[in-house]
Amino acid sequence: MSKRPTTIFISAAEASGDQHAARLIEAIRRRIPDARFIGVAGRQMAEAGCEVLADMTRRASMLGGPLLQLRYYVKTIRRVQRQMREIAPDMHIPVDSPAMNWHLAAAARDSGAPVMYYIAPQVWAWAPWRARKLARLTDAVACILPFEQRYLRDRGVNATYVGHPLFETLPPRPEHPADLAEAWSEGTWRVAMLPGSRPGEIRQHAAALLATSRTVTRRWPKARCTFVTHSERCAESIRKAAGKHRPDVVVGRTKEMLAESHFAVAVSGTVTLEVAYFGVPMVILYRTSRLLRAMLRTVGRWGVPTPHFSLVNILAGRRIVPELMPWHGAAKPLVNLVMEMLHDIGYLHEARQELIDLIDPIRAEMTRPASDAAAELACKTLERR
Repeated sequence: MSKRPTTIFISAAEASGDQHAARLIEAIRRRIPDARFIGVAGRQMAEAGCEVLADMTRRASMLGGPLLQLRYYVKTIRRVQRQMREIAPDMHIPVDSPAMNWHLAAAARDSGAPVMYYIAPQVWAWAPWRARKLARLTDAVACILPFEQRYLRDRGVNATYVGHPLFETLPPRPEHPADLAEAWSEGTWRVAMLPGSRPGEIRQHAAALLATSRTVTRRWPKARCTFVTHSERCAESIRKAAGKHRPDVVVGRTKEMLAESHFAVAVSGTVTLEVAYFGVPMVILYRTSRLLRAMLRTVGRWGVPTPHFSLVNILAGRRIVPELMPWHGAAKPLVNLVMEMLHDIGYLHEARQELIDLIDPIRAEMTRPASDAAAELACKTLERR
């Protein structure tokens, strides 16, 4: 009787996780050519050779209200848990998305499979007490931010820093960045508007971002504010929110736009690290729910594990760029903040250099791609099985 191939169950629920998981699949296959990958996967994972039991990335963008989403997610997770137990994989690799992956990791543990988490849940930001649960559910954790290894190890998690997968995809920084002094004196600003990667995020942020872009172009008629989206569906959401106005929208050209931008208005997330890499001064925002705002008012800073909410400021350990978080969605605070920054040429030059100085050491300490380092950790975890 022939031995079955090494079977790895891998799961990702977001478009970014799908991309990073696909690269990890390719890196592991270079080490284990006959490995079988199966799990919750998007288009890129499928193209890398993963058998798809469910595609949460595509379905998430199609669903309407949150109650419908919740019912779908619960039903799908339970089905996938049953399938996982039937498959009895040799390993489970959850990628980001703790809301789904912690349930699947628990099922993997029940079936006796080791678990290597790739892209550690950011428990340090929103739920430090859940580090204990992460330790229980995993045999190894591949973390992507420099401080996470020490933070998680101090809390009993077998964590290893592998580097950030974003840096695998970034092109060289332009030799001559966009001229801030020229834009300031002539009003020829090029502003990247980054509204988020999900339709829900865009609905929450579009009105304030559109108001900001209209204010900038009224003040400086030569300025150009460009909305950058990940899909045509998201681009259409921006156009719909703009009504009779015709915003400048491009699809899938984030890196190209940042390379020529003087400034950015960015919804909080990984994209802010891309903005920082290109040395583009920015404002970071994220609309929070009334429940979260009420909770923060109740517990104050005593209940918040970090003094900053954006990745850029967290990594710096100080406020390099302004962040509107928590923020209830009103356009006026955002408009006023952006206009204040665009009038302060000294601050813009300072912020550009500080952002570059923040990112360059992180890139420099990566001696190989994050997916390659994570693949090695996965293979070591398999060997210990």
